[in-house]
Amino acid sequence: MCSAFLVGLDSMITVPLIPEIAADTNTAARAGGLFVSAYALLFALVAPLCGAMSDRLGRRRILCTGLVIFALANVLTGLGGDFTVILISRAVAGLGSAMIMPSVYAMIAENFPFEKRGKIMGIVVAGLLSSTVLGVPLGAYLAYLMNWRAAFVAVAFVAAAVYLMVLVRLPVMAPKDPQERAGNPLASYFGMIRRAVTTPALLCVLGSTLLWSAALYGMFSNIGVFFSERFDFNEAQTGFAIMGSGAGSMAGALLGGRIADRLGKRRVLVAAALVAAAGVSAVPLIGEHLVPVLIVFILWGTAVGVGQPVLNTLVSELRPETRGTALALNGSAQYAGMMLATSIAAALLQSSFSFTTIGILCGVCALAVLPLLVGVRVTAPQKAPVRPAPGTEASA
Repeated sequence: MCSAFLVGLDSMITVPLIPEIAADTNTAARAGGLFVSAYALLFALVAPLCGAMSDRLGRRRILCTGLVIFALANVLTGLGGDFTVILISRAVAGLGSAMIMPSVYAMIAENFPFEKRGKIMGIVVAGLLSSTVLGVPLGAYLAYLMNWRAAFVAVAFVAAAVYLMVLVRLPVMAPKDPQERAGNPLASYFGMIRRAVTTPALLCVLGSTLLWSAALYGMFSNIGVFFSERFDFNEAQTGFAIMGSGAGSMAGALLGGRIADRLGKRRVLVAAALVAAAGVSAVPLIGEHLVPVLIVFILWGTAVGVGQPVLNTLVSELRPETRGTALALNGSAQYAGMMLATSIAAALLQSSFSFTTIGILCGVCALAVLPLLVGVRVTAPQKAPVRPAPGTEASA
């Protein structure tokens, strides 16, 4: 949960800081979404490979390596003197995150039974989303008191603490089949990826995840600029607005996982998609009325929180024998959606398109998840029948 908190924090920490970073690096604020794009791009490219590595080499080893890279990248971000250096350091942080999250999700799927997995996945996703309740606002306030660089250095220190916690608390976990270490590593990794993507239902979930992520981040990655332009918010004010949305997302993740276990994952995801589409479209349409904007912003965040653990749980069951790889592909799809949406949104905003256009496009992405769910069917694994002990069989 702590690792998930860090990844969620680092992916969103730039959002309220973009205006200040842009001013410090002589960059247009509306191009600041590219910081999120760079982070997401490298995550999307390498997450499947990192997931395959965790299947083959063990979750703990990949998790620890990812935390080290993550911490160093945040130090580099804090020391960066120009736009290009910061962009590169954000991409390296994405690499570290790509090693962390597939390992975390796979450990959940391997250590909890099917009927409780939605609940536990919801708790971990809530940890990821709780970064917007605590971490992002605190980082924004620290930047307000000092400067934006201090926020990234603080993230690096927290990552170092989590690394030490993992070394002390998490036992060494061998891969399922140590014999698979032999041979060509890349051939083994890509073989696992190829087997994972041959499941049509998995491809439907991956497409749903990509669209779900695009629906969120196209607007959310620019929410700091939106609040700055529309309501003249500073970093701290934007951070507290994000706190409200993050609280909704956290509550949605905690409740959504439990509700999905009872009512069905597809049914809950349909409801969440409808609410998310309405919310993200409405935020820029409300106009200059701050209180209604904040209320809808929170409802939108809640719907996103409900849907995310459902998607994670679905993908964990579609290809259990290569679960780490499948979950990494899901993470890759999530960050590919983030990268595409933030890049397109930055281009549109720099071309003088309005936030209303961005919101509507994000709403369309959320609704586009619905037809893909038709191809997804997951049933609980059948328990093997219990054989009677020798000598206790009933006589004929």
